[in-house]
Amino acid sequence: MADAFLITNGTILTMNPAQPEVEAVGVIGERIVATGDRESVASALPRGYRTLDLAGRTCLPGFNEAHNHMISFGLTLGHVPCGYPAVRSIEEIKRGVAERARQLPPGSWIQGRGYDDNKLEERRHPTRWDLDEAAPDHPVIIVNGSGHMCVVNSLALRLAGVTRETPDPQGGHIVRDEHGEPTGLLQETAQELVYTVIPEPTVEDMIQALRRCSEAYAAAGITSSTDASSDSPLQIEAYQRAVQRGALKLRTTLMIRENLLPHLIALGIKQGFGDNRLRIGPIKLFIDGSLIGRTAAVSRPFLNDPRPDNYGLTMMPQEQFEEYVWQAHHAGFQVAVHAIGDRGIEMVLDAYQKALEREPRPDHRHRIEHCGILRPDLIERIAALRVLVVSQPIFITEYGDGFIRHLGMDRIQLTYPFRSLLEAGITLVFSTDCPVSSYQPLKCIQAAVTEKTGSGRSYALEEAISVEEALPLYTVAGAYATFEEQVKGQIRPGMLADFAILEQDPRVVDPEGLSEIRVSQTIIGGETVYEA
Repeated sequence: MADAFLITNGTILTMNPAQPEVEAVGVIGERIVATGDRESVASALPRGYRTLDLAGRTCLPGFNEAHNHMISFGLTLGHVPCGYPAVRSIEEIKRGVAERARQLPPGSWIQGRGYDDNKLEERRHPTRWDLDEAAPDHPVIIVNGSGHMCVVNSLALRLAGVTRETPDPQGGHIVRDEHGEPTGLLQETAQELVYTVIPEPTVEDMIQALRRCSEAYAAAGITSSTDASSDSPLQIEAYQRAVQRGALKLRTTLMIRENLLPHLIALGIKQGFGDNRLRIGPIKLFIDGSLIGRTAAVSRPFLNDPRPDNYGLTMMPQEQFEEYVWQAHHAGFQVAVHAIGDRGIEMVLDAYQKALEREPRPDHRHRIEHCGILRPDLIERIAALRVLVVSQPIFITEYGDGFIRHLGMDRIQLTYPFRSLLEAGITLVFSTDCPVSSYQPLKCIQAAVTEKTGSGRSYALEEAISVEEALPLYTVAGAYATFEEQVKGQIRPGMLADFAILEQDPRVVDPEGLSEIRVSQTIIGGETVYEA
């Protein structure tokens, strides 16, 4: 007989506007069967049901992480940590690399991730020569926190065949010194020159990465996740095997990169293929780079940049990009495009508009991932085209000081705006882009409510929203973003029994303490997957 239980004796926030708070929830198997007062809910359950006593805690729908990189996060848990505040200088990065070099035989790759040149004491990127000092006999790659650039040492450059004569690839840049020598900093697609010579993780490596990711996310109250960039058959195989083994507890949607679209079309696979544990989602494209790395495509140059005319990078010509968007749209897929700069966002809107004019689709739910640097005219177009914005408030906390440095206070007023998007009637969805940023939803919500950078500096205070407004953006909106609003995102009869149970009600704590609220239990499909 399916497990039946009643949740009661605490605060239950349903995210259902028709019934925002209830006294009790009834669950049979993996579904919610009743909500309301305790007596009526209990009457809907079979005899012998058990009771989950909240003891004054707060229950809400499980958090939906709408844009992140699960395998990457799981893999980086074993890399040299280079993120702030644990690492504050290039010298500390070098010490971490040197320590790892002592543990590995010569010739083995050393990988690290997470540095932000804006937060390093030296206020610059490491160079190949810095890394050579730390590990001359090991190829080294240290990825920037944004994931859109990396620094490698001289041995890694030699293995990749990168010299002063190597041209920049389309959509990428090999940074060089005043003598024309590569400094080791590779931006955007130039990173692929080195990635091609790093041994690929095996399917088993990826399964174990998903296990680690799943455990960490569950401890943060996350019950659903969207992987934002599946671009190889091996990755998809790893997801399937992880689910079969029980290594991946989270409900997962896979964004599929454009290189695999012809294969999906040939096989007749449509969006939504799969089940409520693992399913195919949107087609994912990139049009520009990162804001913190100053490679996002902008209409006005970045400030405090070595190149005064730096307008960022685009990943492909507009005509080629529009053709990719059209192919995915015509095949019936939702399209999700990484676009951070205002010039990049404009390119995306032009492509969406052309595809929709050519073949109208009332409920397309095309998305812009990140959608960072906005203008009033772009906000109007996003609303008119009914495009979803998948944003990452945590960027303000972790990278906001750098945003201010490279954009100025005037431009950041509409850089990752929340109030303006909601008032325009745009569907706004929250996520973290982990491992680019911390994966905890409550940190993300705190950033949206307080609008403060990591240093405590005020960001765009007029764009702040309330906790009551933010919670649905991490639950209801995440489900809507993948066409799953009828099965998750709310606590109401018929929905999947996915819950996050918090020690405190986020609506009543000091906003500065939201990220400190403890997750005490996470339930997916009626099964407890995490308990503090």
